[in-house]
Amino acid sequence: MIGVVPQGGNTGLTGGSVPLECEVVLSLENLRDIHSLDPTTGILTCDTGCILQNLLDFAAARDHLVPVDLGAKGTCQIGGNISTNAGGSFYFRYGSLHANIVGLEVVLANGDILNMGCTPANLKDNTGYDMKHLFIGAEGTLGVGKLVSLESLCVLRLVIS
Repeated sequence: MIGVVPQGGNTGLTGGSVPLECEVVLSLENLRDIHSLDPTTGILTCDTGCILQNLLDFAAARDHLVPVDLGAKGTCQIGGNISTNAGGSFYFRYGSLHANIVGLEVVLANGDILNMGCTPANLKDNTGYDMKHLFIGAEGTLGVGKLVSLESLCVLRLVIS
């Protein structure tokens, strides 16, 4: 059996994305598309390889705020943030990633793709088990993230003339 090590921005300090011996590295570098930001619901849908800074800039240009801010935002990827349940400086005001992830699409070890409320994404879905929370913070042990829908907040701008 050959191990697979998902690798993103390589900003983690624990060495979780470093292969040990005969493991295959699965790079998520090319999964970097931002698909949409719904101005009505504030749901931002993107690939898990998106750089956090790019998401922050994309949302800010549309008067929204992604509720995750880390020191490594220029190189870390949202998929790595999700897999480690990263907090950051917005944690106490906006909550953890658990609280802000609306949907998640992951690839399981057998190749099956599991869509957990990612397309279409809804702010309220209380039917059945909320399976996506098993994958948030699991560090890629249950599956590798492919697509994410997260809540972004509308920022009101005060214009003084």
